[in-house]
Amino acid sequence: MSAFSRLWYRAPLWRLCLYLILPFVALTFIFPPAYLTRWLPRMGQITTAIHKRLGMQDLPADANQFGGPGDGVVTIMPITERLTKAIPFAGRILPLPAGVWHPIINVIEGPHGEVLENILVRVQNHVVTGLIVASGTTQSILTAANTTMDTECHDDRNYMAHIAASHPPVMECWLTRLVDPASILHMNVIAERLQQEGITLPPVLLRATWINSAAASEDSLNAETVAIYLNPVNLDDTKTLRSPGFWTREALTQQPAANDFVRRMNAWMAGWAPVLHDGFNSDMLASSEEQRARLSVDPAAPRPGEGNPLD
Repeated sequence: MSAFSRLWYRAPLWRLCLYLILPFVALTFIFPPAYLTRWLPRMGQITTAIHKRLGMQDLPADANQFGGPGDGVVTIMPITERLTKAIPFAGRILPLPAGVWHPIINVIEGPHGEVLENILVRVQNHVVTGLIVASGTTQSILTAANTTMDTECHDDRNYMAHIAASHPPVMECWLTRLVDPASILHMNVIAERLQQEGITLPPVLLRATWINSAAASEDSLNAETVAIYLNPVNLDDTKTLRSPGFWTREALTQQPAANDFVRRMNAWMAGWAPVLHDGFNSDMLASSEEQRARLSVDPAAPRPGEGNPLD
C-alpha cells in the first residue's frame, strides 16, 4: 500500500470532507453563479461544453419570482437521473422527500443570476406523485427585492400556515394549500418534458411550501423557497375525487377521504419543515439519517412494489 493510500485510510475526516465538497464543486461548474462567469469568462465556455456532453439543452429564462426578467438560462436536464435523500442546492443542501426524484429543468434567474431553481419530479406507474420547485439565492439579494415573500403565509385559502419567524428580513413559514397546476412556475416546459416521457400530470395538486430568509447584511438577505406539489388522487380512497372542487377548504368537511389526506399532509409538512431548515443551514447533523427517513414519507409517497417508468 502506498504512502498516500495509508494516509487516506487513516484520515476518515479528509475523506468525509472530500465527499461533502466534491458535489458542490461539480455543481459550481455545471450551474455557475452569474458573477463567476462574469469574472471568469472561461467558466461559461466550460459550462456550455459540460451541458452539451451531458445532453442538456439551454433555453432563455423567463421572468423570475423576485420581480423582473432574468438574464439566465433554462437548462433541460436528463430526466432519467435518480436522486434520493438530499442534493446540493444553491450552496446549501436540499433534503428530498421519500422516493426517487428526477431532474426536469434547472433555471438561473435574476438580473445578475442571483437565483437558482431546481425542478424535480417523482413518478409512479407513469403518473406524477410529486413535483418540487426549489428556488434559492446563490448570492445575497437586496431586501427590498423580496418584500412580498411572506404574502402566501397569510393567505386565507391555505389549509394550514405556520409562521416560525417574522422579523424582516428574517422570516420563516410553511403552509399547505390547493393549487392550479397551470400556475406552477415554468409549467409549459415541465408539461412538455413529461409528455415526451409519457408521464401524466394529475388533475389535482396540493402544495406544501416552506419559505425562509436570513439577513446577509443590513440591506440584503439570503433566501430559499421549496414548493412540494403532491398528487392526492393516486390513492384508492381518493381516486374518484379528480376535480379541484373536492379539495377546496370549504368542501373538505363533506369529503372525509380528502380531509384525511390534507390532515396527513399538514402533519407531514410540520415535521419536514425543520429538516428543510437544517438543509438551508447545511446542518444535516441536526437530525439523524433514521429521523430524516421517517420524516420524509409524505402522504403521496410511492408504495412498495409499484414501478417507476424512469428506472
